[in-house]
Amino acid sequence: MTSLAACRDDAPAAIQPASPKPRISVERQLEQLAQAGIALNPWVAEGDLVAFHTRAEFERAPFDELVETLGGEIGREPFAPICDRLWMCDLECVSDDGDYAAVLHRLERMTEGALHASEITDRVDLAANVAWLRFDCAGRSVQWDLRVDDDWMDPSLFRRYDELLREQGSALRLYSNESDYGQCVFLGAFTTSSKAAFDALVSVRLAPISGQWRESAR
Repeated sequence: MTSLAACRDDAPAAIQPASPKPRISVERQLEQLAQAGIALNPWVAEGDLVAFHTRAEFERAPFDELVETLGGEIGREPFAPICDRLWMCDLECVSDDGDYAAVLHRLERMTEGALHASEITDRVDLAANVAWLRFDCAGRSVQWDLRVDDDWMDPSLFRRYDELLREQGSALRLYSNESDYGQCVFLGAFTTSSKAAFDALVSVRLAPISGQWRESAR
């Protein structure tokens, strides 16, 4: 489960807008975000949101506090994503078999299964310095050999996934902010039009992931 607190502890202070935004109700923020493709999953209740911030905090800093919260998981069983299209990913998350498969499943969830990835399997053996992810996509087998760095995931996986989105003709692309959230990277999946609508509402910076992490390093 992604801890939003862990993602904020070492992060630099957010850049403040030149003038304060007017207060906007949480309900109105969610309505406007939905128009940008950012929607709550049906199992999310108001209590799941205010477990991270109070309603007053969400409304004092419209959209920014809320979208960061939407990238997490509900704080109760089954700890499911609050919103599929956003993901506050803690990079210190790989220690055993199945962990990279879980990352791919989450990316597929973000993109509504854009790659139709199947036969997903992985291997993670930190002691042997071995990590790879294998799956079928568009009638071929894909294997990514991944860098081992203790229990830190290899973030080049995001760039590789985005390249496959492009190859498969998906309208969705991955965007990220890997600098403002400590050991986490904040990810979003958008079409060109939904990203423009998102940027018109939100000050959180999410840049195209293409071209990032050419070298496997955290």
